[in-house]
Amino acid sequence: MKRFTFRAAVCGVMSAISLIAFTLENLLPPLIIPGARLGLSNIFILLTALLVGGAYGYAALAVKTLIGSIIIGNFSAVLYSLPAGIIALTLELTAILYFRNVGIIAASVLGSVINITVQNAVFCLVTKTTEYFIYSPYLALIGAFTGAIVGLIVHITLKKIPYGFLGLNQ
Repeated sequence: MKRFTFRAAVCGVMSAISLIAFTLENLLPPLIIPGARLGLSNIFILLTALLVGGAYGYAALAVKTLIGSIIIGNFSAVLYSLPAGIIALTLELTAILYFRNVGIIAASVLGSVINITVQNAVFCLVTKTTEYFIYSPYLALIGAFTGAIVGLIVHITLKKIPYGFLGLNQ
């Protein structure tokens, strides 16, 4: 029970920090083209998944997306962000856990590119317009860059946190 409580607490704190980062990031103008963001809130989602487990990472993702869309007043964000986030996090965790040669930075780049691609595809499907697919290569490039930044921060953070500190080895 103590272990579950600790993991739930870590998930709650990381969800809150991710939500704050998401909200602050939405106050900034998009990077270069519409829809391009830094994705700094994803640092805390990926950290949650890697530190306390994938299920907690998905919970933090859901909290960030659902409450974040309410805070920023963009309810359609759930429609785009949640499926994209779930697919991206699944691929990131799969790459990290099942392919030993794939590091956290590469997995984060993969997740970022997939996230923005799925969001763009969902937007095109919902609006029934294909014109926005022209943004896909540019969004993927920006996503690769921001994914590398997110992955690097997660990688450095994981190196700095001693495993025993989390109390997960009990």
